[in-house]
Order: sequence, then C-alpha cells, then structure tokens
Amino acid sequence: MDKMLIGVCNLSIIPLRAEPSHRSELVSQILFAERFEILKTESDWTYVRLLSPDYEGWVQSGQFVIDRGASIKNEEGFVVDLLGAVAKREGVSIDLVPGTRLSGRSVVLIEGDEAYTVSSPLRKPGLSDFATELPKLMTYYKDRPYLWGGRSAAGIDCSGLSQAMYRHFGVDLPRDAYQQVLQGENVDFIAEIKPGDLAFFDNAEGRIIHVGMMVDQQTIFHASVSVRLDRMDAQGIFNAEQNKYTHNFRIVKRYF
Repeated sequence: MDKMLIGVCNLSIIPLRAEPSHRSELVSQILFAERFEILKTESDWTYVRLLSPDYEGWVQSGQFVIDRGASIKNEEGFVVDLLGAVAKREGVSIDLVPGTRLSGRSVVLIEGDEAYTVSSPLRKPGLSDFATELPKLMTYYKDRPYLWGGRSAAGIDCSGLSQAMYRHFGVDLPRDAYQQVLQGENVDFIAEIKPGDLAFFDNAEGRIIHVGMMVDQQTIFHASVSVRLDRMDAQGIFNAEQNKYTHNFRIVKRYF
C-alpha cells in the first residue's frame, strides 16, 4: 500500500473549492498548520481530504507544503485566541486567525524545517470558562459578513460560525450543518434550551440548511447576511428588520 502523502497549510487561510478553478464554489477554508491527505493533482490544483474534520475539495498547488515523512500529527492542544497571533520565522510573518489550532508557541510544520514562533499567548480550549467566554465570542463575531464556505471573521457561514465557536471550547464539530445535526443529543423542548445549544433549520424538502447557537431560550446567534442576534421560537427565526420568519425550525441539539 502506498504511503499517505500529507499536505500542510503554511499560509494564514486558504480556499477549499468544489472544482479546480478560482471561479469554483468556495466550500470551506483551511487554516495555518491544518493537515490533509493529498488524493490527486491536476494541473495547478490538488484534490485533498482534510484530516480533521473529514472534508474534501480542491486547493491551489503552492498554497501548502508537503510532509513527505508524514511524521508530525495534526497540530492541537491550543488555539489562537480572539486577539489573533503572528507566526514568525526568518523572512516570514503570518497572521493567524482566531481558532487556528497549534501545538504550542513553537510550531514545526515539517520535520527538520525551521520552527515558527508564535507571538501571542495561546488559549487552552475548555468549557470551564464558557459563561465568560461566550459573550466575548459573540462580540468578536457579531456583524461580521456572511461568506459561503468562510471560517474567519473576514467572512463566515452559519456552520463555520458554530464550528469556530465550539473550537474555542475544545469541542470539534463537522464542517456543514447537515453533518453537525447528526451529532449531539436532542433537546426535546424549547423550555429546556441552554446557552450553547445548536438549533437547526430545514427547507421545504426537509434538508438541514442552517444552524445557529442559542444564547437563551428565545435568542439565536447565527450567520445570515451577517452574524446577528434574532428571536427564535417553535416556528423558526424571526427577523424583526424584515418583519418575517426567515428560517423554519427543525431541532435543537446539545454537545456538552
């Protein structure tokens, strides 16, 4: 059996596309130090499968480095906090977005390569400070623009937002809403909702198309046009500015 060929993102954030073209749909983004299996190469593009979470797409060749030894596992243990950070080595300075997962303040992407030094303190993810950190996360992401496939404050989609917020607390979620809904435990009644629960919404065909984080039993934090707070009830999300329901409620799930 051939040895798995591993790529490592060595830029701040790069696009993951549905097809090998800059004009193709952005399906997600890859953050600095995230690793992926290289499945095939076609002209200037490479088809990859992310190791965590499992997700596939095309990246432009040259936006990553190849770890031919594949001896270094996924970087983990710490995440870049909301103030951001910079990874530096001689001649290179990379701005890191919050949520970037690292092994520590000294980061080696490929065995034998020069280490990056991270300038700022890193966060050790955990749930012990959930009550105090959740408002900070909401302040940071509120009013950020919606971007299909986005994973950063420069542009983020609904499932990217829930994934990023949960990563801050050390909880891993799949990439898309229809995948996230398959995990967690059902919350059967709206009166039982707790802060941090995720609410999911479907379309006319019953397909899950949207997700948001519950702040309390009546308020949802989600990305729709921009990251915003709206009222939610058993019917769905009510947008007061538009004076109408914008999303049809399906289910609430709990992950911790």
